[in-house]
Amino acid sequence: MTTPAPPPARGGDARADRAIDALASGNQRWQRLKEIFPSLKKFLLILGLGLLSWFSTYTGMLELIQANTGPVDFLYRFFIGIAVALLMLMIIYILDTLFSPVSWWLRSLYILGYVFLTLISVGFGFGFYWKFLESRSEATRSAEAAISHVQGSLQTGQTRLEQLQSTLDTLTALSRQKAQDEREKGNTCPNSRPGDGPRRRLRDADAQSFQFVSDFMQRKIGTVRKDLDGLSADFAKVLSNDSSTVDPRSGTRNTFLRGVNRKLDLTVTRFNTLRTDPQLVEHRNSLAARAERTVFPGGRGGTFSCPDPQLQSALRGVVRAIDGLPEIKKPEIAAVEGSEAIVEAFRRLTTTTIGAFSLKLPPSPDELRDLQKKAVQSALRSNQAEPAILRQEPGLGQRDYIPLFIALFVDLCILLVSINRPINRFQMLVTLVREARDGPVSQILQRFHDTHLAGLQKEFEVFQHVVFDFMGDYYVAVPLSAKRADAHYLANLFVSLEGQGIVDRVILPPAFIVRRKLEKQGSAFAGERVFRLYRFRNGAWSKLVLDAILGGERERRAEAEKTADGRNPNGGATPAGRTNGHEPGMPAPEQAPVLHRPEEDVIALPGPETNGGGRARPKS
Repeated sequence: MTTPAPPPARGGDARADRAIDALASGNQRWQRLKEIFPSLKKFLLILGLGLLSWFSTYTGMLELIQANTGPVDFLYRFFIGIAVALLMLMIIYILDTLFSPVSWWLRSLYILGYVFLTLISVGFGFGFYWKFLESRSEATRSAEAAISHVQGSLQTGQTRLEQLQSTLDTLTALSRQKAQDEREKGNTCPNSRPGDGPRRRLRDADAQSFQFVSDFMQRKIGTVRKDLDGLSADFAKVLSNDSSTVDPRSGTRNTFLRGVNRKLDLTVTRFNTLRTDPQLVEHRNSLAARAERTVFPGGRGGTFSCPDPQLQSALRGVVRAIDGLPEIKKPEIAAVEGSEAIVEAFRRLTTTTIGAFSLKLPPSPDELRDLQKKAVQSALRSNQAEPAILRQEPGLGQRDYIPLFIALFVDLCILLVSINRPINRFQMLVTLVREARDGPVSQILQRFHDTHLAGLQKEFEVFQHVVFDFMGDYYVAVPLSAKRADAHYLANLFVSLEGQGIVDRVILPPAFIVRRKLEKQGSAFAGERVFRLYRFRNGAWSKLVLDAILGGERERRAEAEKTADGRNPNGGATPAGRTNGHEPGMPAPEQAPVLHRPEEDVIALPGPETNGGGRARPKS
């Protein structure tokens, strides 16, 4: 009976099948992608964070070099980049090895190396981030503080000079009025009569002297006012971030700020030299002498007394005001933009680190400016020398910790990604099991087992009777017996190994220790009286055993391949029907190499057992 054919599929069902197949294929690709996604994600994170840390460290190092040597050539830039890249690769390598199974002392070295390299990376990274986040604002604050300090001191000096000028103008007017009163009324001095006598001329001389000193003060006040106006204009440019302050070549305000710094220096120098100006000193001395003088020369060689308490008091005040003119301490404007920012960042970080080790943190820049301002004001009031705090270096400020934390955060992220250890109590066990399953130990042991059972066990049997361990080294006790062929075999073998970097002749340990060692391990030579001692060099005995095992395995496999091609180990064809002593239909096992036995063919010294030559007689 014929089975009817199935109805043809409709077009809609075929399209649905193709869509389902496409979805299934896409799902399989997605599953494969999900399997490799964790490794890809870790790779991308390490790559991105490493590039970010490399760029910040490279830029910081390059800017520091440029701040000391100027522009750097391309070749030096290239090698600086290579050096920083090697530093970052070393950090990633140490982190990858640090969380692998290593010994404790090696892990300690890795930790020290990681901390040292990370400090370098964080230091230069901090300079890089501080340059972009804080250097411009710090330069503005420094210029503001310096200009404000000089402006305040100049304003104080200008006020005192204006007070001096006002006092001198008052004294000038007073002297002129008394000269007129003396001409018309008299009595400006005790018992003086009206007229143009020496008393009136004294008053006119005082007025002229006071007017001259007042004009001198007026010129000095004009100079100070001009300096104040110039500083105010520069101050306004700094605060408004005027484009004219930016150097188009370097893109920083360092050139302008250094110019303002020189202007401050000249302004402060001009004002401070006013206190020691020879003209002002001469005027001060003449005013001080006039304040103390009450007797003056008169006509015809005589003198007259003319005390004036009001004038004397005012003149003493003028003298004290001249002596009390302030001495301005010149502050420095921190031009820390561009390459100089890296230098300033390192200076602050180093100062803070040294202070932390000495358990005394330095003041922040803002705190130091306030302390310096108070110290200068105190020194001005008491006429003390320059305070020591003016020479103190600032540490990290509150705003400086932001770029420092960013630099630390980047290296911390690299550390967290490199750990890559899930929070699983059995993760280490799973890793160890996987390594044990995929490792080469099982293959090595299998080869050792096969080779050992194939005949190598008999070859090494004689060595087990003479090799022993003493204080961490392997020794060979070769018995000196002319009656034993195996003793001849061992003696000739180790004589041939002397001087080859494998064994060395020794005289220790003593014979009784050697016999006790051999007796404990069941040696057939424990009863011998005389031995020749050899000591294997470090690793020589284990290398000899391993080479013998793996070498025997290669020979056994080569003979097995010949046997599989239909030939016996000696090169002839295997007779039909022979199964090499195994059941028909079963594959023949791999053949062990034919090795000489000491009892069959031993190279020994000439003696009664060797036919007079060097080969032992075959046993009947």
